[in-house]
Amino acid sequence: MAPKKGKLTLKEFSETLGLSKSTVSRALGGYSDVSPKTRAKIETAAQELGYTPDPLARGLKRGRVESVGIVIVRGTPAPYDPFLSEFLGGVSRSLNARGRDLLVSTAGSTQEAVQVYRRLIEARKVDGFILSRTETHDPRIEFLRSAAVPFVSHGRSDTADDYAWFDIDNEAAFVEAVALAAQQGHRNIAHIAAPPHMNFARLRLKGFLRGIAASGIASTDAPVHTASNLDIESGEEAARRLLLLPEPPTAIVCAVDLLAIGAYTAVKSLGLTVGRDVSILGYDGLPFGAYLEPQLTTFDQSGGDHGAQVADMLLDVIEGKDPATLQVIRQAKLLKRASDGPPAQGSEELARKIACGNAA
Repeated sequence: MAPKKGKLTLKEFSETLGLSKSTVSRALGGYSDVSPKTRAKIETAAQELGYTPDPLARGLKRGRVESVGIVIVRGTPAPYDPFLSEFLGGVSRSLNARGRDLLVSTAGSTQEAVQVYRRLIEARKVDGFILSRTETHDPRIEFLRSAAVPFVSHGRSDTADDYAWFDIDNEAAFVEAVALAAQQGHRNIAHIAAPPHMNFARLRLKGFLRGIAASGIASTDAPVHTASNLDIESGEEAARRLLLLPEPPTAIVCAVDLLAIGAYTAVKSLGLTVGRDVSILGYDGLPFGAYLEPQLTTFDQSGGDHGAQVADMLLDVIEGKDPATLQVIRQAKLLKRASDGPPAQGSEELARKIACGNAA
């Protein structure tokens, strides 16, 4: 088949194949009631003839605008969030491949985000929403459930029964992080936690405490400091507080990689060496971790891949799939590098070393 000059209409393309417009439209729209053989024939012909459905006409016919939205809450977790950038890249990649657009807006809080949702729904700007950085009690989820608007969340809330979500087993990852440090000989292991209203922060802290209990370390030897934000400065401030305790930790497990970078700064400012005097473990698997000195041991959760999968799940919900059947949990992968290892000394000796460095 030779491509026709100019854009083919649906009518012309259907007549060329000897099929009804409805069959062609439903095959290219991803509907499951078209046989695989017919779908393959239509898709092959569309590629050969250069036919692409008119997105405006398709949207009007199906009552859709072929766009999805994400409302980013400013300052959650920080003005610059490299994981979110990776995530959005994956979302865009998947939507582009399926002929959809992404509308990105911002809000100052989750409550304000609800108002943005309401405005976008009333204006029929999007067909559904992607949520990120879910809170334990998340008003965004409650609003979208009550409004019966398609959505998928990256992460869960305290109610995760009847909506679509994609998440990582945060708890298991932090059990593993503590087990690794304990196996290396650390007996005083600390945690720099994320702000507690975030659901992932709750689960990672829960995993950390589970790991401490499983390792046989007394809970009093497992200090926890909650960072004011998820940024480098907050990580530095939290790590410094921990290291200036009378019995400083010899290992610090950080809720995210940005906090771990801050912990590096605190350790080095006290005249200590990361990976020898103090082990540091992060979480997110952000690319820059491989360029730190020493390279950061962290857990990889592949933000770009997550974004692509969440986008695909949302399109399935929009097409009518039961959201309760679209609930996915994955395991984070440990990236073992050089920022952790057996402790060079115990907490008491480390405290003396820090005191001598400060006196100097």
